[in-house]
Amino acid sequence: MNAEAQTDGSNQWWRWVVLPFATIIGSAIGTFLISLLQWFGMKMQGGFSEDGWYFLYIMPVISSAVFGWLYAYIACEIAPKGKVVAGTVMVTVLGFIAVLGLLITWMRPDKSIGESIQITLGSIATMVAAVLTLAGQPSR
Repeated sequence: MNAEAQTDGSNQWWRWVVLPFATIIGSAIGTFLISLLQWFGMKMQGGFSEDGWYFLYIMPVISSAVFGWLYAYIACEIAPKGKVVAGTVMVTVLGFIAVLGLLITWMRPDKSIGESIQITLGSIATMVAAVLTLAGQPSR
């Protein structure tokens, strides 16, 4: 089999099956590693504590934005063809899941207003990063 036939995407149908799992698993692992790196850097620098404002408010928003960026980037890279379209579909699915999660969060009486606001800001950061990642993708 020649290399041209393998690069056109027709023999890579299995990538469509892997796409949803790769985006979720890859984004989760990448976000965990970036969060760990942030935590380690925070500890090495000193002056920050785990109950301080940076750890409680800033790091979760940064982690959410990293998740959105990785989610869209992985979706565009894994798709065998129609990469931007596939990324757009996956980001749209992520948006629906985020809206559903926000509705559930805001309806739960055991969640405080502050926690609901923090989850909302994280969801906004996720979606903004994902959409900006899609906007920066070359059309392939």
